[in-house]
Amino acid sequence: MSTKGVRDFRPQIHFTPKTGWINDPNGLVFADGRYHLFAQYYQEPVWGPMHWYHAASKDLLHWEHLPVALEPDGLGYIFSGSAVYDEGNTSGFGQDGKAPIVAMYTSHGSADSTAAAPEQEQQSLAYSLDGVHFVKYQGNPVIPNSALKDFRDPKVFYNPVKKCWGMVLAAGDHVEFFASPDLKAWEKTGVFGPDGNFAPGVWECPDLFPLDAPGGGTKWVLLVSMGAKEAHRGARTQYFLGDFDGDRFLCDGGFTQAEFIDSGFDNYAGVTFSGTKDRILIGWAANWVYANQLPTGEFCCQYTLPRRLSLAETPAGVRLASLPVDNGVFGEPAPCGGTLPGEVFKLSVSGQGAAEIALSNPAGEVFRFGVNQENQVFVDRSMAGAKDFSESFATPLFSACGEPRFFTGKWTMDLIFDRSVCELFIDGGTRAFTQVLYPSIPFTRVSAGKNVVVTVGEAR
Repeated sequence: MSTKGVRDFRPQIHFTPKTGWINDPNGLVFADGRYHLFAQYYQEPVWGPMHWYHAASKDLLHWEHLPVALEPDGLGYIFSGSAVYDEGNTSGFGQDGKAPIVAMYTSHGSADSTAAAPEQEQQSLAYSLDGVHFVKYQGNPVIPNSALKDFRDPKVFYNPVKKCWGMVLAAGDHVEFFASPDLKAWEKTGVFGPDGNFAPGVWECPDLFPLDAPGGGTKWVLLVSMGAKEAHRGARTQYFLGDFDGDRFLCDGGFTQAEFIDSGFDNYAGVTFSGTKDRILIGWAANWVYANQLPTGEFCCQYTLPRRLSLAETPAGVRLASLPVDNGVFGEPAPCGGTLPGEVFKLSVSGQGAAEIALSNPAGEVFRFGVNQENQVFVDRSMAGAKDFSESFATPLFSACGEPRFFTGKWTMDLIFDRSVCELFIDGGTRAFTQVLYPSIPFTRVSAGKNVVVTVGEAR
C-alpha cells in the first residue's frame, strides 16, 4: 500500500507495529522484568496469513520491536493465544536452570492447501528460554481438532483451586475449561454458556481472572469477545462476574443485560497480562467492520492503552472498572483556556447533567462527546475527519448502545487523545469508550458548556 499523500496518523503512546497489520493481542506476559506483547500480525497493512508479532517493554510505554516470534507451519496459521512464565519448569522445557516462557496458541487450518480439513482449529505450544526466540513443541497439537468450526484462543492461567495450570478456550457459542499439570496434557473440566449470555454470537478471546471485591473477598471475571453485531455497532467484549470452582466458571446472575468492558467502536479481543501483581488489560483498538480500510498507510491498527482493572460498587451492583496505567506520560493538569497542546493530551472534565464537549480544528472538523438528557454518554465522530472509506465509520454512537451511566448527578470524564485514537473514561472507569478518528489536520480547540470544568495535561 502506498503511503504517498497520507497524513501521519501513527499514535505516539498507543502501541503500533513498525509496519504491517495487527489485530488481537496475544501472549501478554511479564517475565524477567519485562512486559512481553505478542500480536496477530501480517507483513502487509491488511489481514493475511497470521504470525505472532513480538515486542517487549519495561514500562508499558516504550516498546522494543523484536523478531517475529511464530510463523505459519504445517498445522496452519498462528491464531490467537496466551503465554505464561513457567518458573517451576513444570513443562520440562527449561534448561540449565533457565525457566521458559511457554506460549499456547491456535493452529488454524493447514499451510498445505490440499489438506483434508483446512479449517480445523487445534491448540499448540511453543517456548522460549531467552525471551526472544521460540521453539515449537514437537508434540503439537496438544489439544487436537474438535468437531467445532470455532475452537480457539486459549488463555492459560494458574488454577489456585487445583494448584495446576488452567485454561479457558472459546468453542463456538460457549467457552470450555481445561486443567493440566505440565501445559502439555490437558483435561476438559467444564463449560460456560451459551446460557447467561446477553449478546449472542461467536465467542472469541476469553480470559478468566480473580479481582478483589469492593465488600471484601474475591470475584472471578470472565471476559468474552463477541463477533460483530449491528446492534452493538461492531464487535464488543462482554464480561461476567461470578466464581471459579477449579473446574468451571459459575456466573452470579447479577446482570440483566450485556455488560461490556468498553462501549466505544474500537476495543476488541482484550486480554490481560500473566505474571503481574495488578490485572492489566490491552485490547485491539479497531473494528472488524472497517479495519482493512483504515487510511494509515504502512501500518494498520493499534492497541488500547494498558488498563488496570478493578471492581467498583455502583447503584446497579458491582461492575468492572478500567483506567489507564499511569506511566508518567502527562504533566500536571492545568486550567484549559480552550487551546489544545499538540496532538497528544489528556482532558479531565467534570460536570453535572447534560453537557457536550467538542474538539475542533480550522478545517471545520469536530469530535463531540458528553452526557445527554437520558444520562447516557455519547461520542460523535461523524464530522471528525476522514470517513469515506467506510459507511459505518461515520455513524454517531449516541446512547452507548442504550447503556446509561451507572451513576446520576455529578460526573467526571478523562479523555486521552493520541493523534488518531482516543479513549474516554467515565465515573472512575465504570464506563469507557475507545474510538479511532482521522482529522485532516490536528484539533486545536476545545469547547464546553458553562456547567463543565476542563483541565488539560500536556504530554511530556
